[in-house]
Amino acid sequence: MAFSIDSHAHSTSISTFLILALFAAATQLVYHHRLGAEAASMQVMVPAYFNPTGNAAAWAALNSAASSLPNRVVAIANPSNGPSTSQQSDYVAAISSLHSASGRVVGYVYSGYGNRALASVKADIDSWYAFYSIDGIFIDEVANTDGEQSYYQQLYQYIKSKNSSSLVVNNPGTSTLSSYLFYNGTRVADVICVFESSGAAALQWTTQSWTSSYDPSNFLALAYNTSDVDVEDFDYGDVIDHAYQQRAGWVYVTSDTLPNPWDTVPSYFSNEIEYIAEDNYLP
Repeated sequence: MAFSIDSHAHSTSISTFLILALFAAATQLVYHHRLGAEAASMQVMVPAYFNPTGNAAAWAALNSAASSLPNRVVAIANPSNGPSTSQQSDYVAAISSLHSASGRVVGYVYSGYGNRALASVKADIDSWYAFYSIDGIFIDEVANTDGEQSYYQQLYQYIKSKNSSSLVVNNPGTSTLSSYLFYNGTRVADVICVFESSGAAALQWTTQSWTSSYDPSNFLALAYNTSDVDVEDFDYGDVIDHAYQQRAGWVYVTSDTLPNPWDTVPSYFSNEIEYIAEDNYLP
């Protein structure tokens, strides 16, 4: 028996197939492009609250990390709860070395949750820019309840007046209001630390719904007291994975503990950097 083919139906079927195939390919391309963009934004911000002379090995580890992740590693320098009263030569050298390794450095100041006088905070900011070649400012003890947005916006604008490319990081260390990222249509911070805690809590926190309107590069998660082996079903890799899933584009995990969990880097730091460099946190 001879079979005839309806050329119109056959043409329509092929066209439909091609359209579906092209749509599927485009969807996959967009999906992988999105993952790639988010992977590129997964960066490392280390509270480097250790002296370059007293802990030269930790600063050397930061240099190695920056070389492995060019332009994706930031150290938060903190000589003495701020810039101290004079320039320190070991910090000058450490900052220069990290820059040479393709890293960046931001200087620590505290704000007392909006209770510290603006003039005092600005004086610390002035000292940072006078003493060192820094790339921005990390503001600690940041308010997260309504009423202090203008205070932090003034600091943001003051820092940007020093250098428009300065990175401004605000640290409430917990959930906050969207108005602490943008207030009256303008920036209050470039990055907000939305999580700072220890151990298993690093696998339990959830991001707020408003953060989905912004790129992950706006958010930082810091976790301490985290093992480098599988203990009670979590280790540093699990913490990084969870931070990524909660839309944190910046992360740092350490085994260090209170009272100062930021006074060195963990023994697994190079592995942590490798984990991020290889995009192992991607689903």
